[in-house]
Amino acid sequence: VQCHQNNGPVTPDMSCWIDQSTVTNILVDDKPLTVSDLVPVLKAIVEVTDWYSVGLALGLPDHQLDTIRRDGYDEADRKRKMILKWMDTGVASWSSLVKALKSPLINKNGVAEQITKDHPRSCIHHPIKRRRDEQDDDEEDSRNKMRKRI
Repeated sequence: VQCHQNNGPVTPDMSCWIDQSTVTNILVDDKPLTVSDLVPVLKAIVEVTDWYSVGLALGLPDHQLDTIRRDGYDEADRKRKMILKWMDTGVASWSSLVKALKSPLINKNGVAEQITKDHPRSCIHHPIKRRRDEQDDDEEDSRNKMRKRI
């Protein structure tokens, strides 16, 4: 399959030929998240209340989540600490958050879809360059057509 796009985000309608298990990674920004992304991440998951299960889905171990549960001031503080701990792993990204939210454990597909819309992967596709011999053939065909007209 060949596709051409000058630039812009990949959209779901472009993914019809892609295995659905890979769509999230293609559509959602996968740049590493840092502490500077904390507020946007917390805003994106504001309606997700089960922070502990989200932490598990993000790959955080039980003992870290238990420490957060014990030391957290309230649920909002625990969610914030869980996200910060996840960001410290170096694998935090919008795409991994979307994957976790779509997991059967969390099942927050609506939140995941909104993140997909709000944080699309930006990519630039360059048109496929034709081989030199194909260009030469086209030029030769054009010259032959011109000769026939004359």
